[in-house]
Amino acid sequence: MSLKIQQQETPWQRLTARLPESGNWNQEEGLSLPEVDQQKAIIVQMQQQVQLSNLLNEINNEIRSTLDIEQILTSACRLLGQALQCSRASILVKESNTEKTLVTRGEYNAGDYPIQLGMKVPITDNPHLAAVVSGQESLALTKFLDFPGLNAQTRKIAETLEIKSMLAVATRYQGEVNGIIGLHQCDREREWTDWERQLLEGVASQLAIAINQAKLYSKTRRQAERESLLRLIGNQIRSTLDLGTILQTAVREVRQWLQCDRVIIYQFEDNWQGKVVVEDMTVPWPSILGDMGEDKCFRGNYADLYQQGRVKAINDIFNAGLEPCHVDFLDSLQVKANLIVPIVTSGSEENLLATAGSPVKFPGKLWGLLIAHECGDTRNWQRQEMELLSQLADQMAIAIQQAELYSQVREAAVKSQAQTQQLQAAMQELRSTQQQLIQTEKMSGLGQMVAGIAHEINNANNFIHANLFHAQEYFKVLNEAIELCGNACPEAAEAIVRINEELELDYVRDDFGKLLNSMREGSSRIRAIVMTLRNFSRLDHAEFKAVDLHEGLESSLLMLQNKLKSNIKIDKQYGNLPPVKCHAGQINQVFYNLIDNALDAIAWADKPGELTIRSWQSEPDWVTISVRDTGSGIPAHIQDKIFDPFFTTKPVGKGTGLGLSVCYQVIVQAHGGRIRCVSQVGEGTELIVELPLTNQKG
Repeated sequence: MSLKIQQQETPWQRLTARLPESGNWNQEEGLSLPEVDQQKAIIVQMQQQVQLSNLLNEINNEIRSTLDIEQILTSACRLLGQALQCSRASILVKESNTEKTLVTRGEYNAGDYPIQLGMKVPITDNPHLAAVVSGQESLALTKFLDFPGLNAQTRKIAETLEIKSMLAVATRYQGEVNGIIGLHQCDREREWTDWERQLLEGVASQLAIAINQAKLYSKTRRQAERESLLRLIGNQIRSTLDLGTILQTAVREVRQWLQCDRVIIYQFEDNWQGKVVVEDMTVPWPSILGDMGEDKCFRGNYADLYQQGRVKAINDIFNAGLEPCHVDFLDSLQVKANLIVPIVTSGSEENLLATAGSPVKFPGKLWGLLIAHECGDTRNWQRQEMELLSQLADQMAIAIQQAELYSQVREAAVKSQAQTQQLQAAMQELRSTQQQLIQTEKMSGLGQMVAGIAHEINNANNFIHANLFHAQEYFKVLNEAIELCGNACPEAAEAIVRINEELELDYVRDDFGKLLNSMREGSSRIRAIVMTLRNFSRLDHAEFKAVDLHEGLESSLLMLQNKLKSNIKIDKQYGNLPPVKCHAGQINQVFYNLIDNALDAIAWADKPGELTIRSWQSEPDWVTISVRDTGSGIPAHIQDKIFDPFFTTKPVGKGTGLGLSVCYQVIVQAHGGRIRCVSQVGEGTELIVELPLTNQKG
């Protein structure tokens, strides 16, 4: 506490500095000692008058420059503190004539002493303040803590504020006390002079007028703020249907306008219990948002009173005649005083009954309560404060009704939209299923046709293939017979030579064996083609079986042989794959669709291209098949749509949009695999299929 702010030179100090030393007065002026003392007294009086005049002038200038009471009182405290060189100067103000509590509204602090600004001090519990208020003159205390009657709480506050000496005077306007000016000396005990008391009393009369004017201005401004607050909430209701925003704005603005410690909105639930749904508070008071505990004293008859519009103001919970359980409940929330206003929404209809010629309106629903809490001290709630909260509660009720109506309309709209979306999804699914059934039937029909053709070709080829062996044997027998005839009969030998010259018998005998070998190779090729066709249809593998995927790729390439133009290069990079358990026919259909799309993409690029088919075992339990083309590629913004039913990038009339959709269903849904697209415009597209080796869906 040793650090202090350097004091400015006062008018008193400036005037004294120009006077000669007291020992030199006789020599310079030729005066006797009594005459010197008389002159000194006159000069001191002049100094005091100048000081008082200057101080009042500066305070008057502050009063004329603003109507803000905090600014006026703070400036007055600063001028007083500097003029009298005290540790602290403070001004406490009564909020109303009936108020028994003073609030520190202005302060000057000459060092690092504790701040008093904003502190509320009751008059009744502080005998020194009661003495100031009841007396017409200032109260000067050299030893503050020795003042008779100080209670423990007052002593604790004085010790906290480090008050050692005090000089205080009441400010009176038209005989009514509206404040107290207090000067504190904190670093030492101080004897207050009569002149200091007179100066303080002179300033008090001037400040009493300023306080009164500022309070009138504050009242007018408060009324304007009240109208502004009502306008703000009204505009908020009209501009938004967000109930949370409206209620949060309301409690924040109400707390600031009331300058209280906490404002909440309590919403009722069952059995007149509920929770705090909105809150605004100041530190250090705790939050009670949510479940603030059960008030066991709140009964149905209280709800009836609030439903009728009752406003309840409790200035002091301990002296308001409340039931002990209710006092305990409020005390647990650290509430000293509160103001309760009901939020009543109107009924579902304005039920009016004519009774004796007068309409009677039924009360609405008690939705909740708007409550202001004073936690630090008791408070006398003013009528205008009750009226404002009542008006705000009415506006909140309107906002709540609008929000509930909007919620009902939005809920109905959401349900209607959901039903519409469900219907559209069902129609889409039905259409997709229908088209997929058609596609499946087409592929199934193609498989059956291929299987039938393969069977018929195979039957015919079997006759040829089986008889080629016998034909070769017969050729050997005939060859041997001709040789025997030539050797056994000279005439026959001559005939054979002649026949050989005419019919080139030696060439026929030599070439016939080659012809039979060529026929055998052709028959074997037919048998291989038939086997490939059967592999594609896979009618003998309808259930899950372990198959060689490379066979399916080869059979698909064979089925698309007519699309393999001379300008398309096929690059097959097959890895070492284990057998994969799957529906072979469905997987072959996937390979067929992927290769077919890739060949179309290369053809539409209108330039030589390359089809690359790769396979590898990507993970211990997964295999991967990649089909890549060098076509035009797929734009990034539509890559997520290519597996949707009926979505196609092909020209109109060239595609159904079902090929990749069927691939997705077969790979992902039927086999628990993965399929993805990697594509860049101008560089081609790669479709990657990943299948688990042990498929659980089988």
